[in-house]
Amino acid sequence: MTTATGIAAADIARLAGSDFEYRYQELPKSGEAAIRGYIAATRALAASIATGFNDECNAEWFIRSYLALKLVLSSTLLANTALYARDHNLQAVRPYLSYYLMLNCCRAFIFTLPCMPWRGLTTIEMTHSKILNVATDKLKRLSTDEQQRCGPILRVAKEQRDLFSYRFPATGLSLFGPNLVDLEVAIDIARLFTELAQLNLACLEGEIRKRAPGSFSISQVDDIWHTVRYETAGEDFVDDDDYQRVGYFYRKYTRPVALIGIATEGLVEDFFGAWSSDDEEGFNPDSDTDLLLDLL
Repeated sequence: MTTATGIAAADIARLAGSDFEYRYQELPKSGEAAIRGYIAATRALAASIATGFNDECNAEWFIRSYLALKLVLSSTLLANTALYARDHNLQAVRPYLSYYLMLNCCRAFIFTLPCMPWRGLTTIEMTHSKILNVATDKLKRLSTDEQQRCGPILRVAKEQRDLFSYRFPATGLSLFGPNLVDLEVAIDIARLFTELAQLNLACLEGEIRKRAPGSFSISQVDDIWHTVRYETAGEDFVDDDDYQRVGYFYRKYTRPVALIGIATEGLVEDFFGAWSSDDEEGFNPDSDTDLLLDLL
């Protein structure tokens, strides 16, 4: 299997040090040299994490990886919802969906960056402005062209969402004319950040394999609750599906792996199945579950 630039998926996996070959779609557009440079830089950053890696580090990276995967899956759901909305003239939701399907993948990218320290809820609840700033700044490690392309689109998408969240112009989406963020472009950008999250974890996997061979457990840390608990002003919720899935990984997760490595078939089916209905003619959340992350 070879990407558009001629670099094979097996070569990307080998350079990253990962067991998982992955079919990248957006990443190859930056060229082979950019991919090789990104991998080298990311592995260099991951080397300090791998040195002295222990059970507490393993717990942190499980949390980061699990949350990143769920953000990617949520963006996939939003993207497919947006496509359905476009095809069924549900225009009012388009600015919201286009923006958030990109934002969530930016967050997944940030969670998997080896240079980003983990601050628990402070990291999870990072402001939108900071998410966009960090994601676009770190994107230049791959390509300044991609940074200059994606950054403005992300910010315009946020502004368009804001107008329909707080003001709601009477002329609808036609207010933006040709400047309305194109849904296909939003999906491509979300896929790029997804692939970078996948590659970040593949590089971390490679460095830990090299510098800290062996198996690790997930130590008991308070942050593990961030994967299953959802707090509102009036109530705290513990999600049963998250709780069962985290329990599974608690037994099985012995070291960081590429993002695709934790996207088990059962996890993916359960995630999208939660949004199914008996209406056979309505939206089907299982229609294109690998739109952003290639699960095949």
